[in-house]
Amino acid sequence: MDLSTPRGIFTSVALLLLGALLTFLATKYWKHRDAEDLAVRQKAAAHDAVVNRLVEVERQLALVGQAVLPISTAFQAILIKELTHMHTPRMDELLAKIGPPSTLTEKEETELADGLAQRAMDMGDMISASERDAALILPLVIKRAKAESAALALGDPTTLRLVTVSPAGEEKHTDK
Repeated sequence: MDLSTPRGIFTSVALLLLGALLTFLATKYWKHRDAEDLAVRQKAAAHDAVVNRLVEVERQLALVGQAVLPISTAFQAILIKELTHMHTPRMDELLAKIGPPSTLTEKEETELADGLAQRAMDMGDMISASERDAALILPLVIKRAKAESAALALGDPTTLRLVTVSPAGEEKHTDK
C-alpha cells in the first residue's frame, strides 16, 4: 500500500478503524459472556449454600426432636430405674413395658398399680423410703406422661412448654 497517495492513507485508516471496531466488539462480547457465567456461578453457589443450610437445620431439628423429652416422661424413667430390681422379675417386666411408648395392657396396668401399692406398704425395711415414695408416685406420673404423649401426638403447642433449668446461681434473663 502506498501511503503517499490519499487513497492509500484512506485505506490504511479504514483498516485501522475496522480492526479497532472488531477488537472492541470481540472484547465486549467476551466480557459480557464472562459476566453472565459469573452471575450463574454466583447464583448456583448461593443456592448450594441455602440447600446446605437447610439440610443442617433439618438435621439439628431432628436432633432436638430426639432430645426434647417431656418432663413427666423423664421423671417416669428416673422412677422406673429406682424401682427396677433383679429379685422382682414380674414387676421389672411390667416396668420395662411402661415405655415410652407404653405397651402395657389395661390388665397389666392394674397388676402394676397393685404391685407398686404392695411394694410401698408390705416390704417394710427391704426397701428405702425413697423407693417407697417412688412406688407411690409412679402411677400418677404414668398418667401425666400419657397425657403429655397424647398432647405431643396431636401437636398441641398450647399444652406443653419447653422449660430449661440452669444450675443454681446461673440465672439467665431474656427480655423480648
